[in-house]
Amino acid sequence: MSKLLEFFLGSILMAILAIALIVFSALHYILRLGSIADAGCAWHSSAKTWVDSNGDGFVNNGEPPLSKVEIHIDDVKNQLVDVGWPAITNKNGDAPLNVLMLGCSDILFEVYANTPEGYRMTTKPRIEVNRDFLRSSDTENVYYFGFASDQ
Repeated sequence: MSKLLEFFLGSILMAILAIALIVFSALHYILRLGSIADAGCAWHSSAKTWVDSNGDGFVNNGEPPLSKVEIHIDDVKNQLVDVGWPAITNKNGDAPLNVLMLGCSDILFEVYANTPEGYRMTTKPRIEVNRDFLRSSDTENVYYFGFASDQ
């Protein structure tokens, strides 16, 4: 009798797992389709950081990139802080900036960089991004942040 009970309970457990897998697969498929439909509601740009040797706020020949700088994006319109994916500049001073929006609408972002220790900023500390997703979802900008050594 115990073997029959084990078989019966095992069959029920397998059926529950199969149903759960089907439900979660269907949910994943539905959510994935929704994200494809909302792909125009994603904002993609990039940031560039460099050592501004002469402090003029412009990238000049011979000025090296600055790595490991944290870049942040705030949604000023909705008063949300750090709405983008974590962005830290690589060895070339580049960082991709990405924000996924729940709905397409006009936005007002501010992009800014944390000033690394031993440096001071030579460019605007915050860059305003005002954009209408419905009219310009395919353009990507690069936001530049220069830093001069304090020494």
